[in-house]
Amino acid sequence: MVQIVKLLYGLQFTLSHCWSVQLDARPDRIMNNTYKGSPELLRDFWENRSVSFEKDYGIRQKGIVKLVEKTAKLIEDKNVLEVGCGPGIVASYYPPTSDMVGVDFSSSMLKLAKKRIRKLVLGDALSLPFRTGVFEVLTCYFMASDYAAKENIFAEAFRVLEAGGVFLYADYSPEDEHWKLRRQILPALGQSCDINIEEDREIAEKLKHTGFSIVETNLIRFNAEFRLERYLKSRNEIQKLKEANLNLWKALKTRLENGKIEREFLLLISRK
Repeated sequence: MVQIVKLLYGLQFTLSHCWSVQLDARPDRIMNNTYKGSPELLRDFWENRSVSFEKDYGIRQKGIVKLVEKTAKLIEDKNVLEVGCGPGIVASYYPPTSDMVGVDFSSSMLKLAKKRIRKLVLGDALSLPFRTGVFEVLTCYFMASDYAAKENIFAEAFRVLEAGGVFLYADYSPEDEHWKLRRQILPALGQSCDINIEEDREIAEKLKHTGFSIVETNLIRFNAEFRLERYLKSRNEIQKLKEANLNLWKALKTRLENGKIEREFLLLISRK
């Protein structure tokens, strides 16, 4: 029997339709570890990164736990849309009483999320496949930094939330040490680092412009294990970095000796 997603959400297709994509298919080419240019390349990038992204979730896990603890009261007993749900790891920490729907544009991410989220939809954050005003809570965690222009994401979140609905936004802070390192290392290796990290005040202004009222802004701080292989993949890359920026290489060695990096996430709570 075909299971239909709750009509409340206004989906125009069934769950079986959602899974009509070939979830076992492999992309026909391998992307570099960076992406640029178009939504299609961004989607291809994440199709190839789903398994490695899930395996390396430890680098953000402590922060995710803190984030969910901070927002659990806003999520429990609510119908929640998780935009950019990825492999569903964040949602797996949510209160069990929340009625969760996960949406992602990557079929390989949704394949992994099946073991954590019961209701899943293949869809785009820039054009959500739901009617207006149907969710009590919408979460957007660690995906908007893939986009230079976040306004369309915020506008779609505003549209599908009911009046008074809660928008929970989290992403990397400009002071997050992991991304500060990657944004220095990749250019030194001749690669691009296409991530768009903004200050909390910049995000807040965009949310206000969309129509949201800011309720609270938080910084989530924690330590994560430092692994050199997250930043340099080979001896050749190590040598190239030494030649390009010896001080940066020394800074990496110091962190390797300490065995940790300091991470920082932004959390903005707003209402429609």
